[in-house]
Amino acid sequence: MYQVLFAEDELLVRLGLQNSIDWKAYDMELAAQADNGLQAYELFQKVRPDVVITDIRMEGMDGCELIEKIRQQDKECAIIVISCLDDFEILRRMIPYKIIGYILKASMTMDEVNEVLKKSTEYLKKIGREGKKTDPEKRSPEKELEKYLLGGSQKTGIPDQKKIENLLVFSLKEEDQEKINGLAMEFVYDLVRRQLNEALIVKTGEKEFCVFSEKMQKNPEDMISRVNHSVEEFLGVRFRVQKGMRKEGEDPKDFYLRVKEKQPGAGENGSYDQIIVDAFSYMQEHYQESLSLTDISSVLGISSSYFSHLFKKQTGKNYVEYLNEIRLKAVMEDLKNSDFKIAVIAEKNGFHNFEYFSRFFKKATGLSPVKWRQENR
Repeated sequence: MYQVLFAEDELLVRLGLQNSIDWKAYDMELAAQADNGLQAYELFQKVRPDVVITDIRMEGMDGCELIEKIRQQDKECAIIVISCLDDFEILRRMIPYKIIGYILKASMTMDEVNEVLKKSTEYLKKIGREGKKTDPEKRSPEKELEKYLLGGSQKTGIPDQKKIENLLVFSLKEEDQEKINGLAMEFVYDLVRRQLNEALIVKTGEKEFCVFSEKMQKNPEDMISRVNHSVEEFLGVRFRVQKGMRKEGEDPKDFYLRVKEKQPGAGENGSYDQIIVDAFSYMQEHYQESLSLTDISSVLGISSSYFSHLFKKQTGKNYVEYLNEIRLKAVMEDLKNSDFKIAVIAEKNGFHNFEYFSRFFKKATGLSPVKWRQENR
């Protein structure tokens, strides 16, 4: 089959064409995708595709430079250009590079796309270029893992064990599963691929997938949060994510099932995203410090505005309100069980302004700290 490299910086355009084209009808296989020129050139050198579909205007290296570099190494591959209406001056520069066809984004139809692909296949056959012969028994590492995790008994073709040391399991709540379709899931896979270039993405359900990798980012919550932020913005849903590290000698299937079984249920933090659960843990450990919204957001690796929005949405309380409730519980314990002065107890538990503490305590309990201590000892 003829190998295709598709370079397009607009995600929706790329996903739309990727899922609308019947590649097999043209004896083609979508081998690689890129969202900028530099990445496209790197993939070209690795894949050596027979067909290149590229946008003209991209970051890093535009389509013109990409085509020039490709033609220095491959004089015969079929090149299809996707352009905007104002690119015609640039397209004139492309005449010497034997472009098979041009597609205008503004007026693009599937009939036009199919015609250009048909023309590309005819051209490649005419010059005697043969596509890569595919072995029907040979599957990608992702497909081999998918088959094994979902009940297969054969481990043949599963990647080197060290490449699956870390695992993230992405899943949707049952009530959210009907809200997105297959095309939307491709959007999600693309987001994850861009965050973790070397990862293996394995589809373990219609709306569930796993991400295996050799090395996990130092702060995977940052990546998870960015993905979920984009997914929520475009699709209106959020994924639950569980993470785990493989034990020495642990079978990949056992590893997957162990992490999957940790999916949040109806426990204390069951309805919260992992990023919020991590925030709870950090607040419990550091509430005695001057822990500002900016401080905890920096620790979690996300913006303070996004963390504030997410925290309020999932807990119903703002961050400072929740933090002060943790501090208040600690203050009450010390008031009951110690003889320290009230000002010392307040300072010890993160209330560094005594006047503010006194007002907050009375508003929360209906009593002054002195009165509350007298009644609870």
